[in-house]
Amino acid sequence: MGKLSQKIPFLLEFFFNGIFIFLYSLRTINKLPSAWNLEIVNNIILYMAYVVPAVLMVNVIANFSNSRGLEDFLRRYIFSIVVFVPMIITWGDIEFAFWLASVHLLSSVLALYDDNEEDTKREKLNRDGNLFQGLRLRPAQLVLLSFTGVIFLGTFLLMLPFSSIDGKSISFIDGFFMATSATCVTGLGTLSLQDNFSLFGQVVILCLIQIGGLSIMTLYSSMAILLGRSMRMKDRIIMQDLLDVSSLEELFAMIVNIIKYTFLIELWGGIVLTIAFTFEGFEFSKAIYYGFFHSISAFCNAGFSLFNNSLESYATSPLIHGTIAILITLGGLGFIVLKELKEVVTSGKKLVRLGLHSKIVIVTSIVLTVSGALFIFFGEFLNSIDSYTLWEKIQVSVFQSVTLRTAGFNSIPLTNLNKYTIYMMTLFMFIGGSPGSTAGGVKTTTLAILFYSIKSTLIGEKKVTVLDRRIPSPMVVRATALMFISILITSTFILIIMKIEPEQSFLPIFFEVISASGTVGLTLGITPYLSVMGKLAISILMLIGRIGPLTLILAIGQRNRDTGKFDYPDGRIMIG
Repeated sequence: MGKLSQKIPFLLEFFFNGIFIFLYSLRTINKLPSAWNLEIVNNIILYMAYVVPAVLMVNVIANFSNSRGLEDFLRRYIFSIVVFVPMIITWGDIEFAFWLASVHLLSSVLALYDDNEEDTKREKLNRDGNLFQGLRLRPAQLVLLSFTGVIFLGTFLLMLPFSSIDGKSISFIDGFFMATSATCVTGLGTLSLQDNFSLFGQVVILCLIQIGGLSIMTLYSSMAILLGRSMRMKDRIIMQDLLDVSSLEELFAMIVNIIKYTFLIELWGGIVLTIAFTFEGFEFSKAIYYGFFHSISAFCNAGFSLFNNSLESYATSPLIHGTIAILITLGGLGFIVLKELKEVVTSGKKLVRLGLHSKIVIVTSIVLTVSGALFIFFGEFLNSIDSYTLWEKIQVSVFQSVTLRTAGFNSIPLTNLNKYTIYMMTLFMFIGGSPGSTAGGVKTTTLAILFYSIKSTLIGEKKVTVLDRRIPSPMVVRATALMFISILITSTFILIIMKIEPEQSFLPIFFEVISASGTVGLTLGITPYLSVMGKLAISILMLIGRIGPLTLILAIGQRNRDTGKFDYPDGRIMIG
């Protein structure tokens, strides 16, 4: 079975790319059978030109997973990279896809004869974490597979006839996009919740938001504790890794706190918003539903709203946007920080006694929120918020700054903003919230570590210190890797979307990609008008943004390596 799984990528390439090459060749030499419908064949070739690069990408990822390291991968599969890169750049170009796919398929067939059986067996013994060994999943792989499973389940439920209002149906790609956006707590939507989904469909999306916000493993562990069941040792170890706790006692305490804080905060938000919507003239039953829907959506930093214009109608209603801003902030701080803040309020713990993590998160969050609000306030003072009073301008600026922390609500039309304001917003969206929270982005702690790392470099210090604490070198390297990989992924997807959606201008595409990768949900209005391939690309990016780029890399290529007892000497390289 293991050997067969290694050949699956080749079989996929042989089937899909082979069909594409075969049909294109017959059409080129005018040898298509007369019984075949030419229009159907042309459409198949057109769509296959987009599928071929995706199949090749699967092949490249599988080859990397089956390699013993980056050096071994580059040595054996450098030709695949040489073919894959120009194919991505020219994604959708039929002629380029034909020639590149033909060359790569030929090389794949020839490579079958170069397999070394002994090497394959050794690799099979050494591999301990690839995607096909389902019984030995690592935490990173479990996160990826569980989110993917929930997304496909949500897609199925949203495609059911009673998930949409009468007279409308949900296509697969729209159902998949909406399920992905909800599970990844993003908020981007190709369809309106108010105009397209029934009550059942809206509840399905709300459940996906709650599942995605707290993660599947956290919910599973929560249910096990609530039902009085004991967790298996394997599940305990996985949860320790995901929640970053050092003991089983801390693990159970953390899970209980997550359940408690989530329930109480969302309950408080639902009650306050119910009162607020009642004051706005809603019937009490409708106010309850709208109140709790937006409370859960805000705390999970999802950004889904039952209003077509988000919260633009309530831009100057402090009880509504103020409550949602508080929920967004609490959801974006993380449960570790919430636990320590609770001790400050209830036990009189001094702020100076907070842990380093909580201090960094709180300080960075305040700095980002205040600086974002000031930028929006002064940047749009005589533009999009010119018609508001001074107090209303402050409200709008603060709320819009808070929602950049990957929440996705908007109280003013974003298309009316200045271009430099929109660009600034993308930088804040890219940073996102904090680790262990419902928010996305590269996280506030990553930004803080990189800031102090750069500061230490500039003043000539070899060690990175933050608030009288030394940051371990592996943590600095991890933060740098996360930032670099995130920039690389977003840049790649910007290039892909520009190729797929040539009719869209650069700024809306740039904004959309950053919003998806940071699981923010703000848009300049292009989401419903994306092509099928555009929606699929944004869906993949939302999943990557939710689970994290590093988690994705670990899920694909993580394996145990016997490094031996060798300690290599230091090498010197000139930089800058």
